[in-house]
Amino acid sequence: MEETVTMKLLVVLASVRKGRNGKKVADWFVDQAKNDGRFEVDLVDLKELDLSYELPETLPSMVKNSEYEEEKDREWAKHVTDADAVVFVSPEYNHGMPASLKNALDHLAEEWANKPVGFVGYGAAGAPYSQAAFGLVAGWLKLDVISARVGISEIWAAFNEDGVLQFADHYNHQAKTVLDSLVHKVQG
Repeated sequence: MEETVTMKLLVVLASVRKGRNGKKVADWFVDQAKNDGRFEVDLVDLKELDLSYELPETLPSMVKNSEYEEEKDREWAKHVTDADAVVFVSPEYNHGMPASLKNALDHLAEEWANKPVGFVGYGAAGAPYSQAAFGLVAGWLKLDVISARVGISEIWAAFNEDGVLQFADHYNHQAKTVLDSLVHKVQG
């Protein structure tokens, strides 16, 4: 029998767009993690967190112990620090990641180091370019990005009129692979 793991998983909804599909995707993934039974989930919606696009004068890399000047940055840092792993739920905009995701990454520094991270992308083709752009920044920030990912294609038709994800067996398997990979990373 498999041992029960209780990992703190931070799921970050990256889209701040009006009429976004990301909320449905994030809710679906949160359900996958909760139903798995090994995770305590903290969902952060960057639209609600509302980080400033004007960064403080002090570079995040110069900040120690999450003692940021801005309260929102300290709140954001606490979510990241408290998590054993992070999953970003992100669309693809113009073959890249949304500005909101890049901004959220740029607000912190030491909190990202060696943090296991997964990626759930959605868009026309499952957001491969968004993940690639994310990977460049994640490497610099020393995030420990797993190779398993979820890529939901044709997002405009991915959920039926009742809000149920089409081809759920396929995407549920991808989600389980991401979750298993994160548990393996954290348990080392």
